[in-house]
Amino acid sequence: MSGKTKVAFLGTGLMGAPMARRLLGAGFPVTVWNRDAAKAKPLAADGAEIAASPADAVAGAAVVFTMLTNGQAVSEVL
Repeated sequence: MSGKTKVAFLGTGLMGAPMARRLLGAGFPVTVWNRDAAKAKPLAADGAEIAASPADAVAGAAVVFTMLTNGQAVSEVL
């Protein structure tokens, strides 16, 4: 482990994926989850851990970003 803060991203679309990549590039451990798993999988090549569920993604994370479509999507995930 890098000793840096563990980060989770819920939503890896147009905004979430680039933000997660920047944090990965800076050496942060990042776990990602997306409703469409195919959108999260490319981040594995950058070092992200792909989670099977939102709960798995946020487990142990000190910081959680939600980059979801709207408030309803956030409510469904939380």
